[in-house]
Amino acid sequence: MRYAIVSDIHANFAAWKTVLTDIADMKADKIICLGDVVGYGPNPVEVLESVYRIVENTVMGNHDAALCGVTDPNTFSPRAKAAVLRHREQISQAGLAWLRSLPKEISTSCFRCTHGDFSAPAEFRYIISPEEALPSWAVTQEQLLFVGHSHLPGIYVIGSSGVPHFVEPCDFELENGKRYIVNPGSVGYPRAGDFRSSYCLFDESTKALTFRQLPFDCEEYRKSLKAAGLGDDPWLKNEAPQQHLPWLREQLSFGEPPPVAQHAQDLREHGHANVGQKSKQSLLVSVALVSAIAALAFGAYAIHAHHGISEAPLAITVPNYELPSLNAYPLVPEEKNLLPELPTVINSDGRMPGWRYAFEDRTRQSFHTGLRDGATTLLIRNKETGRIQLETPLINLAGTQLHALRLRGRVGKQDAFDGTVFYQLVTYVLQPDDTITLGPTYSFEVRDAKGKASAPTALLTRKIELGKRTSYVRFRIDASFKGTLEIQQTLLTAEPHKPANAKATKSAK
Repeated sequence: MRYAIVSDIHANFAAWKTVLTDIADMKADKIICLGDVVGYGPNPVEVLESVYRIVENTVMGNHDAALCGVTDPNTFSPRAKAAVLRHREQISQAGLAWLRSLPKEISTSCFRCTHGDFSAPAEFRYIISPEEALPSWAVTQEQLLFVGHSHLPGIYVIGSSGVPHFVEPCDFELENGKRYIVNPGSVGYPRAGDFRSSYCLFDESTKALTFRQLPFDCEEYRKSLKAAGLGDDPWLKNEAPQQHLPWLREQLSFGEPPPVAQHAQDLREHGHANVGQKSKQSLLVSVALVSAIAALAFGAYAIHAHHGISEAPLAITVPNYELPSLNAYPLVPEEKNLLPELPTVINSDGRMPGWRYAFEDRTRQSFHTGLRDGATTLLIRNKETGRIQLETPLINLAGTQLHALRLRGRVGKQDAFDGTVFYQLVTYVLQPDDTITLGPTYSFEVRDAKGKASAPTALLTRKIELGKRTSYVRFRIDASFKGTLEIQQTLLTAEPHKPANAKATKSAK
């Protein structure tokens, strides 16, 4: 028997259709859904009808429970609660009755499924850290367990050592002496990686598990959101860039204009012509998008005014969209660098894998990679004084419980370098409505040990205390200079947390 395990569709019909097509292509025999068929998205009826018709077994998710009255939606975030109330108005009594009939757990001959965790399935607890997986193993006997809820695909493993650990999504076969909790990720509301629909396949005969992560038609999903009177989901703004092809030409309309009689009728009935209204709406949307991009792309310049950073506009950003976020979790090894490696090559299209940058004038600025002590370095040359910013994607701190970070870096300054280099850690806060807002930005000028900014080699090491609500961070280099700047691999690592009584304990000894 070959099972397809799906979860957290969240009324996203565009993504669900993509996954169903792939499941058929992969020749799965049965589909099992781990819950949250509804919630958030624009198409609860279509998705619910499809799941009822096609899926072999479905467990109840927390959004399903709130929608059909089993739990109280007042415990949800404002965005999630609004979706539940909206969906409740759209779904028939028959649909609500089916949701109420869903079990909290299901079992097969070789695995068990629930939405949250197995120690209290009706409470819909999250499993994010490895330690949070322990209660589920304690109350079950099966070697393989499936859960959803967190939208974070991955594998929790425990072996003879009794120490649980987390493994990023990968294909594997069950091993004797080990137990597994697998989260297939979210079909319709991805929050991690490159924002693709995620599910997994399990072959009962070979004990092999395969993760499938698929791009879906985001434009169709956006149209459905708009038709339902909804704005973009927060994660949709960070969708995978590879899902889009660049425009080669200006968009033109090749459709026939409406007949003169229809045009006159539109004017009589509505006071305007439909074509004109659509053009007006398109213009407003275009202006809004351009304004949003201009505001968000490397936007926090004002904080440097008192440091002497040039306020000249940065003309070009490569790539000109947000990169997929990185997951800090799990922090293995303890000294894990949260930043991506500096690229060993610059792509022919000017992109740096894992990073993005903005510059003032490419005709006067160039990039090269090199080696120092066996490690990759990045050389930036400015023929004249010019500004450059280099930054990582957002780094998701979910599950890490970090209190502080340690930032360490080294730069070299060559060719009569004249200017300033700032290292920044930008923090962000995840709000209850799933939006991300800007938190404090920590900015440090990179100088030598004696505090000189003009020294040929400059080091930086800083401990940065994080706010309790910090959810994401981003590392950025902001420099304005003439000459050559050599950037070596920067390290951003967890700062060990010292208990409050550590000093007293030491003194007692």
